[in-house]
Amino acid sequence: MIIQAEALCFAYPNFALHNINFALHASELLAITGANGSGKTTLGKLLCGLLKPESGRVLLCGEDSTGWRLGQFGQRVGYLFQEPGQQIFAPTVLEELTFTQELRGVPQAQSHARAHELLARFELTHLAEQSTLTLSRGEQQRLALCGLLLNQPAALILDEPTTGLDPRRCDILAQALQECLRGGTAVLLISHDAAFVQANATRQLRMNSGVLHET
Repeated sequence: MIIQAEALCFAYPNFALHNINFALHASELLAITGANGSGKTTLGKLLCGLLKPESGRVLLCGEDSTGWRLGQFGQRVGYLFQEPGQQIFAPTVLEELTFTQELRGVPQAQSHARAHELLARFELTHLAEQSTLTLSRGEQQRLALCGLLLNQPAALILDEPTTGLDPRRCDILAQALQECLRGGTAVLLISHDAAFVQANATRQLRMNSGVLHET
């Protein structure tokens, strides 16, 4: 399995997650649904290391992540924020996709070729040299998705990935996710988009007041 949550608990002053247990396997797209404020985003952040559980643990690719640094989570899990502008930092669209690759020692020709492939898939090629500050929310969403796919993590956690996407671009996203699944990537989809979930999820769970239920 790629992600396993064991007895996870986490509390804010007025809200808590209670004893969360589930597993996410390679080539599985697991959707977590539920009302606003039910704990879906909090769970996603616990699984990718942005929050630390008060008790319980997260196993990633069979390893106990307790005590890991955020960078260690990032090597295995790609997380799409509900507000994608929070994870875009480079001055231009192309640089957003290439700078981390080149920091890792990927040759420039290789990083640029893969970046342009993803920009074409998500219909962003015409924006390659544009400032990231000028992007619409939907464009930010698509660029952030490109960045996650470029790094090819073992698991993707996507928080409301269809927000700001029109139906055709939702289809492009679905095709990209199906390709990831065929390659063995595990996908955790946090979404209110019932139609997208129904069309793409392998399995569904529902969050209700901090408790995870089978649907």
